[in-house]
Amino acid sequence: MEKIYIYKIFERFWHWSQALIIGFLGVTGFEIHGSFSLFGFENAVRWHSIAAWVFLILIVFAIFWHFTSGEWRQYIPTTKLLKEQFMYYIGGIFNNAPHPTNKTVYNKFNPLQRITYLGLKILVIPVIVTSGFLYLYFQYPKFGIEFQSLEPIALIHTFGAYILLAFVIAHVYLTTVTGVKSFSSIKAMITGWEEMEDEEIKIVVEEEMEVALQEIKGKLKAGDEKSDLLDDALGAVEEKLGVKRETFFRDAIAESSAGYFCIGKDGYYKEVNDAWLNLYKYNSKNEIIDQHYRLSRTEEDFKELEASVMKVLQGETINHGEVKRICKDGSEGYHTLTLSPVYIDDEISCFEGFIIDTTAKHLAEHEMLKKKIRLAERQKKNKEENN
Repeated sequence: MEKIYIYKIFERFWHWSQALIIGFLGVTGFEIHGSFSLFGFENAVRWHSIAAWVFLILIVFAIFWHFTSGEWRQYIPTTKLLKEQFMYYIGGIFNNAPHPTNKTVYNKFNPLQRITYLGLKILVIPVIVTSGFLYLYFQYPKFGIEFQSLEPIALIHTFGAYILLAFVIAHVYLTTVTGVKSFSSIKAMITGWEEMEDEEIKIVVEEEMEVALQEIKGKLKAGDEKSDLLDDALGAVEEKLGVKRETFFRDAIAESSAGYFCIGKDGYYKEVNDAWLNLYKYNSKNEIIDQHYRLSRTEEDFKELEASVMKVLQGETINHGEVKRICKDGSEGYHTLTLSPVYIDDEISCFEGFIIDTTAKHLAEHEMLKKKIRLAERQKKNKEENN
């Protein structure tokens, strides 16, 4: 079981802020309709109106973020695995069947979620917001809009509220039953780190690898030896996945945080990307190209890595797990490491891979371990003193 960083800070802020505001709008809205009494009618109307404006401001910021970050592509509908996802929700989920789709940084939503979320964003929420403001400025011809009757607007607004309420109930239910553990999906939306099974981690690793490869390839000229090398590598990745990757994450290459590297059979770096340089705190490729990969390893770590490299040069693809790196300034960091051979004319020409930083996670786990040790020692000491 491992954790992958899926949800960015603003994404989590936007999600929970939206949830709180919609919840508050629901409470005050149903009170206005006379379903119960909590704030009092006048206060409910006033707070409902204020919350509506806050919600509108949040929507504007969210739209801006989705388009500037490229996250709007997450909502593009797809029919791929749509039937399988539907069957999973109506039957497979109750029989512990494997999930038909996998969540990754570039593909966070399954086919049904994409359709549902897109419908909310372009239909349900716009209808609720529009009808709500028409309701708010009803029959104020000097400053607003005048209609013959309030009833149609009220019915549309209330109907939209019921649809949104049904979605929230279904959404909360599914987040508690479809995660690796109960409430793990909710926890992920708080921390940003999603718990995944080993097979899911493997898929994330492979997608990050292709993104990193595409990023490097985009900077090389067609026909260049390195460009041809990367074409072969991408083909190998796609063959291994068993499917031609044509998903939107190819358009999000610039957002990749995976550090890519290519090393010759002699152990010397042939290529790295900017993410790799940032993780190792180098300023330019000139500082690392043609340097041996033992440069960033202790003697003990190098021997362990060298054993993995030998297997890769014999044709294996290895997920080396978490390793320690020594940065240019002498500081240490931690990252996951995947190694794959690169074939040219049916012979292994070099090997490549990518790294994803896990330093923060490693340090957090280390600190938790120290706290557990200190707690155990304190409990032992208290027990001895009591005896």
